[in-house]
Amino acid sequence: MVGVVVFIAAGACSTAAQDRPVCSQTDEAIFVLEAQSVPSATRLPCIAELPIGWQFAGSLVQNDKTVLWLDHDRGGIHAVEATLQPTCDISSAVEVPPAPDEVGMRIYEEPTSLQPSFTGTRLLVFDGGCISYRYTFASGAEPTLAIEADQALSTVARSSIVSLVNDKFGLSLCGAGAPACER
Repeated sequence: MVGVVVFIAAGACSTAAQDRPVCSQTDEAIFVLEAQSVPSATRLPCIAELPIGWQFAGSLVQNDKTVLWLDHDRGGIHAVEATLQPTCDISSAVEVPPAPDEVGMRIYEEPTSLQPSFTGTRLLVFDGGCISYRYTFASGAEPTLAIEADQALSTVARSSIVSLVNDKFGLSLCGAGAPACER
């Protein structure tokens, strides 16, 4: 596990499409990388289920940030980016009710443009972090693709990753739900 922490501290790493963080497969190494990229975060972004037309395009894990990309056959390359960070700027966003898988979080939306292409942001704010979904659809793509993107993306509790690493490897991740990190 020391190699994972050193790898993140050395800069960033990106993953291939087969290394996608699937919500039901929390034993994947990508979740450990995500958990350590923003140690204060109590939730981590993941792929729930990809509707037809959507595909996981990759991720980038850095100190204080993880980004996941989804492409869509009509929405375009990087049609949505999910970014985990310690905080988000909600000053120009409007609070909206949470979806069923977002209960316990504060949710904000900020539409930016409807024409000629839809762009906007959905912010999921929770203890120790924030996940932003940034929609940037290709010209002519339906804004309703944002609903599909929201169904494709979800979160997992960081505590489940902390427990998994402890149970499987006898190691402790630092941060939320674990000992404090030394920086």
